[in-house]
Amino acid sequence: MNPRKRKGTSVELSLFKKLRDKGFAVTRTPASGSKRKDPIPDIIAMKKGVIILIELKSRSREGKVYVSKEQAEGAKVFADKSGGYLFLGIKTPSMLKFLHFSKLRLTKGGNYVADEYTVDKEGLSFEDLLRFVDGKLGVSLDEFLMNENET
Repeated sequence: MNPRKRKGTSVELSLFKKLRDKGFAVTRTPASGSKRKDPIPDIIAMKKGVIILIELKSRSREGKVYVSKEQAEGAKVFADKSGGYLFLGIKTPSMLKFLHFSKLRLTKGGNYVADEYTVDKEGLSFEDLLRFVDGKLGVSLDEFLMNENET
């Protein structure tokens, strides 16, 4: 395995474990270098009906992060079909941030880019991502009524 792919795999596995340890059902769907025709995000994580999809990019330094048109469009189609929230995960030696795909800018060439400023100002930390998911979790009517009856 080439060193760049090994680095990406190790970042994916680390995120997989962190999400699993926080109560998510998680699957890793590495497609880079495979013969897959349908681009899908690297990580699919679910918690009580909330789905987050993460396309993860690992960089050795800060700067712009590009996502190819094919990869981005495929991930967006997957998100639409699944009802999941799609994020670009950016890992550098000094940080791990998650940027909602709607914040990516379309380049003249049709690819997508996240610039350093946007990642810094609008990217979510891992803890913020957990808060995002918690904010989407609702209480079912049955749970609400059970809690009311206990008080």
